[in-house]
Parts: sequence; C-alpha cells; structure tokens
Amino acid sequence: MPIYAPSLPPAPDLRHGHPPAVVLMRFDITRLLRQKIGRFFGFAFLAMLLWKIARIYVDHLLNTNQAFKPMQDFAKTILTQGAAFQADLLNPASYLLWFLVALVGGGLVARDTLYRVRPLIYAHPVAPRDYLLAKLGFASALPFAILLPFAILPWLMSLLLAGLNGPVWATAPLRLLPAMAISSVLMGSLAVGASSMASTPRAGIGWVLGLVLGAGTLASMIHHLTGFRAIDALNPILLAEAWPQLLVGVDHPLVAWVPALVGTAAHIGLWTFVAAKRTKPSEAVI
Repeated sequence: MPIYAPSLPPAPDLRHGHPPAVVLMRFDITRLLRQKIGRFFGFAFLAMLLWKIARIYVDHLLNTNQAFKPMQDFAKTILTQGAAFQADLLNPASYLLWFLVALVGGGLVARDTLYRVRPLIYAHPVAPRDYLLAKLGFASALPFAILLPFAILPWLMSLLLAGLNGPVWATAPLRLLPAMAISSVLMGSLAVGASSMASTPRAGIGWVLGLVLGAGTLASMIHHLTGFRAIDALNPILLAEAWPQLLVGVDHPLVAWVPALVGTAAHIGLWTFVAAKRTKPSEAVI
C-alpha cells in the first residue's frame, strides 16, 4: 500500500480580518487597561480639565452678572482671552504628560525584547513595518486621546455659554487639533525609539526620561551660554508646548516657526529610524 506525504492545510486568505498593526495595537491597549496605571494620571488630568471649564464659567459670570461688575476689570488682568489663553488649553503637554508617555511607552518595545516575542510575531504574517506602525500608532494615540478633551470640552462650554463671542475662539479646534497631532507624534516616536534601545521596560522608562530631560538640559545650557535661542528646538518638551502657541498665533512662542519645524522633523525622523533599525527581524541582542 503506497504511503503518501501528509497534505498541508490550505494557506489562509490574508485579505480577510483586521490589519496586523491594528491587532497589535489592540493588544497594547488591553495590556494598558489591565495595568490600571491611569487612575492617578486620570485624576490629575481630570482636575486640570475641570479647572479650565470652571475658569470659562467664572469668566461668563463676570461678563453677564451685574453683581460681579466691580470684579470684571480685575478679572480681565488674570483671565486673559487672547491667543495665549487658547494655547494654554493644552498645557498638560508638559512634564506630567511626558511622564505618562515614558511610563507607558518605555515598555512598548523593550518588553518584547525582554521576552523575545518579536521573532514569534514576525513568524506570523506580520511585517516589521506593521510592528513599527502599531507601536508608533499606540504611543502617539495615547497623548492625543488625553489632550482631546482639553481642546473640545472648553470649546463646547464656551459655545453653550456665550456663542461665538465666548472666551474660546470658535475656530480654536481647527488650530489646536493639528498642534495636538504634531506633539503626539513627537512624543510617540521618541518613546518608541527610546524603548527600542532598552532591554527591560524599566530601562525603557529611564531611556525616555533621560532623553527628554537630557535634551532639554543640553538645549538650555547652550542657550544660556551662547544666547542662541533656536537651539531650544532640541528640547522636546518645549517643542510640544510651542506648537499650540505657533498655530494660534502667540506673539512670542517658546520656539519660532523654522526651528520648531526643523527640530520636530529631526526628532521624529531620528527616533523612527532608530526604532526601525532596532526592530528588524534579526533583533539586536542587548
């Protein structure tokens, strides 16, 4: 009786199902929710958001209620409503948000390096570009999702209370959303690039914080020694805070247009390149 070689099952149709990058992002989101690290940060960001909404309501009362008329002139000096006020709506893009990005993004690639799971991921129909896109997408979507209520809710509150003449410009989201997107991609690319150079999640957190604070310190030292202000574009914290100022038209932003464009493009390009090199199928051994 002849012996036949066992037949293999038919190859799966890769045109069906979700894209690999979306599946990998879903795993990272599930892992983040299980870690429950957002309780402290959620309370802090919620307190900041409530303060901004309350500030808009108080400003509305001062302008409409005659009982508060004597306080109106004093309030105008502390509750400014110009371009600086619009940019200040996104002020959580500072140390607290950077720390959250470091805490979450520092382990995105380093955890896979520690447990050697990237070869298993690449054994499935997952290309390195899909893996990199998933990590960059998740690390960038996290700060964007946190900043989104700060741009939308005060704007809605202003429209409900005072219409188009409220303290928040009617066109503010059109200016703040692009600024949020740029700052979020900057944060995400730096976090993924730093995490790809680490061997453990804790080391990844240290890498992110070290690069952010180190670049900021270096830029500050050169600025004070030479007086060359454009070097501030090396500081990713100032870049994230400068983009809302630039797009709403603040008179004296933290970083000017050309240095901000060059610095942001350099950071995103550098850390994306580093992450792409460190996540190749050959997988560097640290």
